[in-house]
Amino acid sequence: METLDNPCENHSKHIITCKHYTIYDFNKEYPHRHLLSHMMNSHIFLLAPSVYWLFGSNEGPFIAHIVDKLMASTMTLSILMSMIYHYYYECVLCDAEYYSSIFGAFMLNVYMFYRQVHYTYILLGFINLLGLEYSIQCFRRKNIKIFEKYHPYCHYIGGFYVAYCVYHIETTYSSM
Repeated sequence: METLDNPCENHSKHIITCKHYTIYDFNKEYPHRHLLSHMMNSHIFLLAPSVYWLFGSNEGPFIAHIVDKLMASTMTLSILMSMIYHYYYECVLCDAEYYSSIFGAFMLNVYMFYRQVHYTYILLGFINLLGLEYSIQCFRRKNIKIFEKYHPYCHYIGGFYVAYCVYHIETTYSSM
């Protein structure tokens, strides 16, 4: 059971729990991290390349522009959901955040394939994602203190990955 003193209390198996709030909890202030905490600031490295991609220019036909901005919006929305999830100590948007992150990463790789980014770059990025997912799951099961300290560094690596993908997508603009 979660308390206000320790909103991330674990089960006896040391797995982070997720409290589902009801609609009747809307007038309460949920326990949350400070906006300037390391966990929250690490999202800037994820968000910056997505926002750059969203508002940056691109070349190509109109339909390519629409699909490009739709993909950038999907990635940005996925990262914003992650920020909300971590802001409230992993207690809101529980399953939605996980699946939106998976969906965003999958769609980013599909879009790179669609934009005809070289397969080697897509494969290297996919291996990076698998390594991140494995390490997150391992540390999540180990101990919450390790998760709190380690997870923001995964955001930095994820931000590098998003920037890597945006860079390779932008290199395809000149070939269209």
